[in-house]
This record gives sequence, C-alpha cells and structure tokens, in this order.
Amino acid sequence: MNLYVFTHTLGRATRTTVSLCLGTASFFYIVLYGSSTFYGNSAPDIPWLRDPPRGMRAMLGGTADFLHAAGWLSTGMSHPITLALFTSGALTVAVGGVAGEIERGTIEFVLTRPVTRRRYLTAIAAAALVVVTAVQLSGLLVTLLARQTVDGVDQLGVAQVLRPFAGSWLLFAAISQVSLLVSATVSLRGRALALSAGFVVLSFFANFAAMMIDQLSGLRLASVFHYVQPATLLNGHGLTDLAMPAAVGVVALAIALVLFGRRDIVR
Repeated sequence: MNLYVFTHTLGRATRTTVSLCLGTASFFYIVLYGSSTFYGNSAPDIPWLRDPPRGMRAMLGGTADFLHAAGWLSTGMSHPITLALFTSGALTVAVGGVAGEIERGTIEFVLTRPVTRRRYLTAIAAAALVVVTAVQLSGLLVTLLARQTVDGVDQLGVAQVLRPFAGSWLLFAAISQVSLLVSATVSLRGRALALSAGFVVLSFFANFAAMMIDQLSGLRLASVFHYVQPATLLNGHGLTDLAMPAAVGVVALAIALVLFGRRDIVR
C-alpha cells in the first residue's frame, strides 16, 4: 500500500465523509429518541404496530418490531435512509479510485511515479474501508450515547449493539470492494457509479422479493443483504452468515488486483 495515495485519497473524501457521519449520527439518534414513546404502557394501541404488514417487514429486512428498543435499532439499521447513507460511504472513495482518475486523464501521471498498480489499488481499498468504518462508527457511538440518554434504550446491552454494527460493517465493506472492482475495469466514473449502485439495488431487491414472494425465496441466497440481518444479530444468531460478505469483499479485491494489473488503461 502506498501511504501517499492513501492519505491523498482520504483528504479528498474528508468533507463527504464528515457529512455522511453527521447524517448517520443524527438519523440514528432521532430514531432511537423517537422510539421511547412506543415502549410499555405509553405505546399507542395501533394494530399494525403489533403485527406489521408483510411488505413493511420485508422492506425492513424481514422483521419489524416497534415495541422494543432492539426492534427500533434493527429498524434504524434497515431503513432506506440508513442504507443510502451507508452505501454512499461505501461508494464515495471506491467508485472514483480508478475510473475517476482515468476519466480525468491523471492515472498515467500517478502511475509514472514509483507506485505499482498493486500498491495504488490497495491504498484506494484501504481508504474506502476507512470511510466505511467512520460512517458505521458514527452510528455505533450515537447508539451507545442513546443508551445513556434515552429511556428504554438502556435495555440494550453493549455486546448486543456491537453485533449488528459489525455485520453492517462487513456488508458495506464488501460493497466498497465490489465497487472498487467495477472502478478498476471501466474508464468513466459515472459508469462505475451506475454499475455499483445497480449492484446494491439489485441485491436489495432480490432479498426484498424473496421475503415478499414465497416462490422466489431461493433468490435471497444471491443477495449480500440476506446474510446480514440486524434483528437476528441482535439476538446473537446469524454470526456464521457473516462469512459470506467477508468472502465477497476479499474475492472482489483479489479479482480487482489481478484485472487492474493486466489492464491496458485507455480512456
């Protein structure tokens, strides 16, 4: 890994990363703070809160529990806004790491320095993981803060909170490496962004469709989202499933290193 490429890449992504961290922290605190009105005897007696429709459960990752703190944390982690923030963090650096430099015509200048393609790409991969970590950490720290400041959230244990965030980190780290693989094989940042976002959307849709339609249940195995279920992880189950997103990330980076090393770079 080249340290200059690593620090330079992180420097360019600082503003975006800070914005994503602030957005993630704010959203998680709002969700957990608002959840306190749904606990115990003060919970509104609304039927769909006790038995949410199947479509809502599928949209929120398969479960929807609005009467307990763990259910609200799971809802927050599976909410479309959260997924958008986490996905943005995963794609911010990886998408432009190679394709963006090729599009700007600066990749030839970068690689004429004493930087091998392998060291260049691993530096981009490491910078992408740092951004993913920062965004995930902002959600985790705010959740731990909510345990101390929001009524009802204190029933969540620290280890209970750590498990779903660890799973989410593995999921979006894998997505960042898939995005880096795409970036290493195309020459336009816009195309890399479209393909990477398409991978995320199709993977989410496959998991959603599998939970909505019984005849498509087998489709869930093709989705990386299937292997990271926040509600399951909160209960201490599904830890072995995390091997799949970890494997996807490692394999994607390995393929990217091979293809980028052999690629004839043209715009």
